[in-house]
Amino acid sequence: MRKVDEDYFLNPPPGSAAERAVEFGVDLTLTLENLRLTPEERIRKLDSFITGVARLKASARRLGPRDAADNEHY
Repeated sequence: MRKVDEDYFLNPPPGSAAERAVEFGVDLTLTLENLRLTPEERIRKLDSFITGVARLKASARRLGPRDAADNEHY
C-alpha cells in the first residue's frame, strides 16, 4: 500500500467521506489494516471468522435457550 493511501485513512482530508466516517465513529485503522492484507490473507481471515461463527452457533444450540438464560449473569 502506498504511503499516500495510508495517510488518507490516518489523516482524512476535511470534507472527505473518510473524515465523515471518523466523525460518525468509524475506526479507519481497521480498514487500513485490512487493505494492507493480500486478497489471499483477507480470504483466510474471512474463513476463520466464518468458522468461529459456526462454532458459536453450535455452542448456542448445545446450550439451548434455557441454559443460556440461566447463565446470562456470568
